[in-house]
Amino acid sequence: MYRVHEPPSREKLVALKDYLKTFGIEFALGQVIKPGTFNRVIERLDGADGREEIMEQLLRTQMQARYGSERLGHFGLALATYAHFTSPIRRYADLLVHRALVKAYRLGDGGLPPGDEERFEQIGEQISMLERRAMEAERETVDRYVAAFLADQVGQMVECRITGVQPFGFFATVEDLGGDGLVLAKDLGREYFRYDEAARALVGDETGETYRVGQRLTLRLAEANPVSGSLRFELPEGSYGGRPAPPVRRDRVRAAGKRGRPANIRHSSRRR
Repeated sequence: MYRVHEPPSREKLVALKDYLKTFGIEFALGQVIKPGTFNRVIERLDGADGREEIMEQLLRTQMQARYGSERLGHFGLALATYAHFTSPIRRYADLLVHRALVKAYRLGDGGLPPGDEERFEQIGEQISMLERRAMEAERETVDRYVAAFLADQVGQMVECRITGVQPFGFFATVEDLGGDGLVLAKDLGREYFRYDEAARALVGDETGETYRVGQRLTLRLAEANPVSGSLRFELPEGSYGGRPAPPVRRDRVRAAGKRGRPANIRHSSRRR
């Protein structure tokens, strides 16, 4: 039972190329993509603006690891063959590897029962699904504990990092604590924020103010629900991205209205 981590899909690589281009970094799609390809991008980021954001995107570009019976290699570790081999009390996949070795080397009782290897593909899909379910349960548990911890601190300022951006707003995590919260695009100020898919960012039409993955900022906790584990943030009162709000140019607002788009329209919110 292998631990499979396949190379990034072309769709993900195209998205990465478009994203890096917003930072002025070229990324050739014609090359053979290896872990060293990503390492060379990282080497070029030493001390550069946006380093954390780019590192985050490089991680998101990679495929999710899974268990399977085919020897497809592990991209992240640059290994042609990789399997987990720790205590079987941690992972059922480890136990399958132990049993296969006991059988192959005739080490005694406890080997893989006859015919079980034919079910490895099905078993791999099942334990991969269970692994993802366990990770989701862990995240939901952390979200509920964080929301309960912060429930009596509504209205306080918290240091956050943006972890995801969508047309309707962005998600942020409380630094050194965890727990994801939402900031709606309609709460970002008076101007219209446009979603830049290539840059994974919300960009203000009037000022160019940008909110993108990895960015750190101070937010006001507006809501903390321990039952659902949800948090909601807002920009600090009278601030704009943690700084004093710049004036909105009324000529641009009037022009936007003449183009048939009211300046105060925002994307509707929805859960991830």
